[in-house]
Amino acid sequence: MSIKNQVEAIIFLGGDENKIKDLAKHFAISISDMLKILEELKDDRKDTGINVEVDGDIVYLTTNPLFGDSINRYFEQEKKLKKLSAAAIETLSIIAYRQPITKAEIENIRGVSVDRIIYTLEERKFVRNCGRQESGRKANLYEVTDRFLAYLGIKNINELPDYYILKEKLNGRNETEIEEMNEN
Repeated sequence: MSIKNQVEAIIFLGGDENKIKDLAKHFAISISDMLKILEELKDDRKDTGINVEVDGDIVYLTTNPLFGDSINRYFEQEKKLKKLSAAAIETLSIIAYRQPITKAEIENIRGVSVDRIIYTLEERKFVRNCGRQESGRKANLYEVTDRFLAYLGIKNINELPDYYILKEKLNGRNETEIEEMNEN
């Protein structure tokens, strides 16, 4: 029984709470050796329905965005998307198009605090902290996750509509047309 297979089973059962240092300690190996095992697992699973996601000091399983369309059809994600508030959707859009981006930059665009929204989006694993700003206040940087892309039914960020073309189209429409687009 290989350590890699055992780690995979533990990650499956552990949900989103698998700390890399705890896995290394359990198997009495170094954190760097555990990271190598996790990288192998990630490579092994990249073309399967489940991916291994390493996020800081946590590792968890997530659906592969390659199968987002099938997942969305099965779970009827269009209905679930409406459960996101307009503020959350707006914040996600800003992050998706401007990533990596700081919370202050998002707040500057939106004109209101996004503390609670960022917390909720991180909790749902739609956004993640992807590092720190190199200059200035060294603020956290945020980006969207593969889970968010799968939720939208797309494989990568490049499949989002071109921001400038979309903005131009929306600027040429009246409020009724925009409301009709939002309803569909």
